[in-house]
Amino acid sequence: MFFTKVFYQNVMFRKSCGNCHYCNTKRPSDITLGDFWGWEKVNPTANADDKGISLILVNTEKGRKLWQEINKELNFFEAPLKDCMQSCLQYPTQLSINRNLFENDYKRHGFEYVYNHDYSKVSILRRILRRIKLLFKTKDNR
Repeated sequence: MFFTKVFYQNVMFRKSCGNCHYCNTKRPSDITLGDFWGWEKVNPTANADDKGISLILVNTEKGRKLWQEINKELNFFEAPLKDCMQSCLQYPTQLSINRNLFENDYKRHGFEYVYNHDYSKVSILRRILRRIKLLFKTKDNR
């Protein structure tokens, strides 16, 4: 529960996540693996076991050849790239304004301290400013 909370609030991410150069579909790897958010738009019955679906992006010719060698062993379906686009494929993660506080508290006081501290409290003004900033980032990346 604790990990999930600080993860989804972007409190415990590395600083580099806030300016990641790989938040796009032009990646140097042959294949990209991740969670497929939005699968229900393409195949609403695909996640019948409710365990989630992996996303596999083939980025290079070498990746395409590897994929052709292994896909016979997998249960998969193809999806248009536009239906696979999630935030981490479009722009860097917006880090929590409490991210540095969390890191410093962890360094100074250890896990038990940060476990018992609430890093989710953000003033209404900060929330509004963060949303405005995110809107501009999204517009710039279209």
